[in-house]
Amino acid sequence: MNSKYVFIIGLFSCILLLVSCGRAKTERLLLNKKWEVYDVTAPGNFDIETYNRAQDLKNGFYKNAWFRFLPDSIFITSFSGKSDTGKYHINSGGQTISLYPLYSNKMYEEIQIQKLDAHFFDFNTLIADFNMTLHLKAEK
Repeated sequence: MNSKYVFIIGLFSCILLLVSCGRAKTERLLLNKKWEVYDVTAPGNFDIETYNRAQDLKNGFYKNAWFRFLPDSIFITSFSGKSDTGKYHINSGGQTISLYPLYSNKMYEEIQIQKLDAHFFDFNTLIADFNMTLHLKAEK
């Protein structure tokens, strides 16, 4: 009976370690870079109306937009030339990031990471009932 508990505790410890490693890797790749939006697309299969909506966002609201994630769980972003600051939390496993207003704990957006490496950061998000993928690149 004791070996069963040892196995379960060991398995749980391994899962915790893997989850925390995912978060640490995401944080290491994400931090202290200016991530510039270079494209907006609809994920998966989509029609011409959805394509046009994504292009309108790319050439309008997200034109010259950027994000910067800082080590103290603060992020800075700029849309249409207006900067904003908020808080973020990298969730367990490092695959989602929750965004919060600076002075509130009410999450207003959750982004699902599709790709993150030293140079590119793609994520899915839902804004105003529109599911989209933002494609960002690290500023050189």
